[in-house]
Amino acid sequence: MVDTPMPLTSHLGELRTRLFYCVLAIGVGFLLCYSQSAYLIATLQSPPNLMGEPLTVPLQIIAPAEAFLTYIKVSFLCGLFLALPVILYQLWRFVAPGLLVHERRYTVPFIVWSTTLFYLGGALFYVILPLIVKFLLSFAGPEIKAQLSVGYYVSFCIRLMIAFGLVFQLPIVTAFLTQLGLLSSRTLIKNFRYAVVLTFIIAAILTPPDVISQTFMAIPTLMLYGVSILVCKRIEKRQADTEEED
Repeated sequence: MVDTPMPLTSHLGELRTRLFYCVLAIGVGFLLCYSQSAYLIATLQSPPNLMGEPLTVPLQIIAPAEAFLTYIKVSFLCGLFLALPVILYQLWRFVAPGLLVHERRYTVPFIVWSTTLFYLGGALFYVILPLIVKFLLSFAGPEIKAQLSVGYYVSFCIRLMIAFGLVFQLPIVTAFLTQLGLLSSRTLIKNFRYAVVLTFIIAAILTPPDVISQTFMAIPTLMLYGVSILVCKRIEKRQADTEEED
């Protein structure tokens, strides 16, 4: 049975509904995180150092509204993190009517794995944050006192956390392209050397201009590249088995 195309007004109404639920989820996440905003900033200021002594980043405010705006920024972005599963689900609800039956089966795994990998990327950043900060602050000699702006430091952390989360989406992207027939494991293996160079270039763009941050992003990305090859091989094998059955 062929689905009847939805008129434009119905599409706009559906989009408005999905956006409403997304905004509502982000709003709820924002309120929850705002009540804990001081704690969230404290966790960034004193991240657990698994490889050495505890680290506390010296912070200060350099503008009257900086602390308040930092609380708002942290609460919004952390609320966005919490609302990510709801946002992906609403996105799926919007595009699902245009998908084929066999394509809809992949949407739930996509939501689960995309969210999980995004959170894992953010968690990895938080684990290595003390190493990055200690390396950067090590350049502050006796003549230079390290006293960071709280707004700048929080923006620095959030930008890197989002970058790590996005990089961890690599297996999802490659799986999607392989499913569409636009990418193959052979292509990934053949272009591995170029992928190494491109990975370090992207890491240099997404991270601050220091070798430690770039390396800590590039190495997990290359590992994910290897995982992507395995994922592509599995999809190709499944597609080959399906063709043989047909």
